[in-house]
Amino acid sequence: MDIAKTTILGNSSLGIFALSTENFSIVPQGTKENRIELIQNTLGTKIVQTTIASSVLVGTLSVGNSKSLLLPQNVTHKEKQQIVEVLGDEIEIIEVKSKYTALGNLIVMNDKGAIISEMFEKNIRDQIQDSLGIETIVGSMLGSPLVGSIVMSTNSGALVHPLLSEEEISEVSSILKVRTDVCTINRGIPYPRVGILSNTKGAVIGSDSTGPESMRIFEVLLAL
Repeated sequence: MDIAKTTILGNSSLGIFALSTENFSIVPQGTKENRIELIQNTLGTKIVQTTIASSVLVGTLSVGNSKSLLLPQNVTHKEKQQIVEVLGDEIEIIEVKSKYTALGNLIVMNDKGAIISEMFEKNIRDQIQDSLGIETIVGSMLGSPLVGSIVMSTNSGALVHPLLSEEEISEVSSILKVRTDVCTINRGIPYPRVGILSNTKGAVIGSDSTGPESMRIFEVLLAL
């Protein structure tokens, strides 16, 4: 288990541009080959290189775990084909037909549980809950619907915004069934998911991250 630092498209906000789960990572078109190799080697994942809804903001527009990949309704047929070509039938693609397309900002999930934003329409919340097959709650954090930005989770740990209350931290830990603690990324940014790609095998973090931030990430996400 290792931590590596990098950028994607010249930016330390890795979680805006890419998505990683236990089994696969999706990176935007134009990602340099050495960055792709670093992610693949550190996380041990298959790599899909594509856009989502014709955008390089892959991590903002998608969210997933080992079994499910949620994509916005404006994802193109070609993009879905590119994903299927690499992942085949090992992943279920769920197209979320909501007017809210920034799924990565609105959902946090691992293989054990999920928290979805109260911003979604009622029928969409029901669709997501019915589709995932894991414990799923609807909620907010810090009074904000952007739960996917405030919480970053793998199957072994979750990192949350430093201002979350003890009650909210306990709730996150209970739903996602992992140890949970506060963290910043990229020199003090309080939204952990923005700068981290991780699973139980390793973590790739924004190159602006400090030594103490790296240590906290390792302790919560990777330490046995």
